[in-house]
Amino acid sequence: MKTKRFWIASVIVTLILAGFVSLFASASPDGLESVLLTGCETADGEITGGACVLQAAGDHEIGGVFADYGMSFLDNEILGASLAGILGVVLTLVLATGFFWLLARGRKREA
Repeated sequence: MKTKRFWIASVIVTLILAGFVSLFASASPDGLESVLLTGCETADGEITGGACVLQAAGDHEIGGVFADYGMSFLDNEILGASLAGILGVVLTLVLATGFFWLLARGRKREA
């Protein structure tokens, strides 16, 4: 019973942190993106000149629902960032739980 309460409390704390901490995700480029921008001239986050790797990749951006630490279909950036963090945690927990459940199930068959 204590283990179950521990896991429930852990999931609740994780979801709260994901919803709150995701609001502080930086809009600045990360290390990889900074290196790829080397040699480019930028203004307002857009490439305006120069020669860099990201110029060729710009037309092939995947984008998607969770692009740029938010949810593209929501107008409210704060709500979008919180929901993206929470849904990211939920999807990760579901996939990890399913994967480990399959592994445990396979080991029971071997025994």
